Amino acid sequence: MSYSQNLLEFIDLSSTSFHAVENLKNELAAQHYQELKEEEKWSLEKGGKYYVTRADGSIIIFKTPKKWTSDYAFSIIGAHTDSPGLKIKNNPISVKEGYQLLNVEVYGGVLLTSWFDKDLYLGGRLIVENEKGVLSQKVIKIEKRLRIPRLAIHLDREVNKEGFKPNPQEHMFPVIGLNNDMRFEDWIQKETGISETILSWDLFLFDAEKSNFGGVNNEFIYAPRLDNLASVHASFEALKQSKITSDKVQMAVYFQHEEIGSESQNGASSNFLETILKRIHAFVSSNEEDYFKSIAKSFFISADMAHAVHPSYSSKHDSNHKPYIDGGPVIKSNANMRYATDAFSVAKFKQWCKKANVPFQDFCSRNDIGCGSTIGPMTAAKIGIPTIDVGNPMLSMHSIREMCGVKDHELIIKVFAEFYK
Repeated sequence: MSYSQNLLEFIDLSSTSFHAVENLKNELAAQHYQELKEEEKWSLEKGGKYYVTRADGSIIIFKTPKKWTSDYAFSIIGAHTDSPGLKIKNNPISVKEGYQLLNVEVYGGVLLTSWFDKDLYLGGRLIVENEKGVLSQKVIKIEKRLRIPRLAIHLDREVNKEGFKPNPQEHMFPVIGLNNDMRFEDWIQKETGISETILSWDLFLFDAEKSNFGGVNNEFIYAPRLDNLASVHASFEALKQSKITSDKVQMAVYFQHEEIGSESQNGASSNFLETILKRIHAFVSSNEEDYFKSIAKSFFISADMAHAVHPSYSSKHDSNHKPYIDGGPVIKSNANMRYATDAFSVAKFKQWCKKANVPFQDFCSRNDIGCGSTIGPMTAAKIGIPTIDVGNPMLSMHSIREMCGVKDHELIIKVFAEFYK
């Protein structure tokens, strides 16, 4: 259970994408990885360990081969650092009926009802300015409990029959206090001890409750942001334990903004990955043809959580494609390429599962229910690398708290480690 315990700790530290990247950077520094900056000249060596970030919410980590020639390939696992949630608006404070409220914006496909009557913290990044006009970033977390209260059933007698249907504009207001003259920036400075001028922010609400094990045998993980920090953690653990090879650049790439379409400076639809791949290749060969040869021999695993069959809603699944918790990683397929999986990538993944002695499952959605998508199709299209979409089965996806299996987390790490060999 060591990997799963470590996952709980990672999630609790990674309240937002910015915290996740900061935590990864701290661990990479302890593992003697060298930080590279896009705006600076690079110097790479054989058998080196490196990482580069973009816009504070995305990170690419890689190891170079021991014997680095133009005849090499990239082994890449990709995931995303963001999760659906509530983001603080630029004009953050409203006063209504004597309450001070936070103005929030819905980020991604949030299961809104799950955010009511939950204790919430606030965190993310600030952009601050010092006395000399220099801008810098501060990653913060404020552990003051806030809450979005439900209306009492006495005032909404039909709610259990008609359903709870919150309006995201009218009802999603966290109550933060009774004081009606507080300036938001002053409150942030008071709680964080920051003295610089706060100019802007990317701040989010998140669940105040810590991650836990659950079930009669502690077989479940109950936590926020399992989609998709569980995939980030699993691939990162596999990369850390994998030995440097002679002919592969082992890489993990974690994008921000997958939950809102990936169309951003540092999302999967950006040039972040392509740029880094080309800069890495430049240290081996100046021949563009060599780069295309390496790409053709490479492989990309798009790791994102999958839908386990729900015991109360099993009809929502295709009867022949019902993933079960602790049944092993799920291969996700879609005829319309909402997932990047094809026959070749399935065959390769099954080989890695066999070598790792790990079972696998298949998911294909019902023909009358559309499926979501991942970073897989867009990276496959942009880079041209054979790609598969896989992930561990889970319940309560996009709720403020989700659940998955302890055994599954251990299993997918084994497969990822086999892939990196």
